[in-house]
Amino acid sequence: MGLPAIPIMNKQTADKILEETRKSYDLISEKFSRTRRHPWKEFEDFQKYVQSGSKILDVGCGNGRLLEVLQNKNIDYYGLDFSTNLIEKAKEKHSQANFRIANITELPFDQEHFNVVFAIAVFHHIPSQAYRQKVLSEINRVLKDQGIFIMTNWNLWQKHWWGLLYQYTKDKIFGKSELDYFDVFRPWKNEKGEIVTQRYCHAYTKRELKKLLENSDFKILDQSYLKKGQKANWLSGYNLVTVAQKN
Repeated sequence: MGLPAIPIMNKQTADKILEETRKSYDLISEKFSRTRRHPWKEFEDFQKYVQSGSKILDVGCGNGRLLEVLQNKNIDYYGLDFSTNLIEKAKEKHSQANFRIANITELPFDQEHFNVVFAIAVFHHIPSQAYRQKVLSEINRVLKDQGIFIMTNWNLWQKHWWGLLYQYTKDKIFGKSELDYFDVFRPWKNEKGEIVTQRYCHAYTKRELKKLLENSDFKILDQSYLKKGQKANWLSGYNLVTVAQKN
């Protein structure tokens, strides 16, 4: 038995969410950067997709922590983020790298410019089917032929997310939410436990990501749930890691 057929998120709502997300990351940039000083364990596996001389784009780069894993390689790195404050943090940390403020929905590069594009913990913040497809089309556009796209998304199917998923799904069924199914807002709390802001997230499945990528002319090379760098299942993995190639 499927979920009721309810209209998908409209552009006005999606635009509002994107702007709120940008403001949220500017607001929490200090603590966010401080708690993300080092790359996640699974970042190390990404090195095999990066060759010497490659042009690398890191969309939603935050404070530039991915560069720490790749800095020993001879690469041409570009980091983009729509948070002004996080880009400033990245520039402070990696003064020789190329960082700029930009929106992932309109990448400021020519077509077929990069060998590899990364989106680390970014795509789950993109609201609406239309914007997700637009983002993937932009990434495909700037990738060279047979280029690699690597993304990680929070796995919202872990048990501690079930309460939020239930709450927002119930609101959607009863017409109390403008969000899509499996969309939630996750609270960000300060040291006192007070909610400072809430960040939009979408709970992806492997199947949904595969369909989105195939619709944007990608083929899946690998998909797996990881927990601290180790393979896990959909109930225990912290992140869903997807590696795709431009057709």
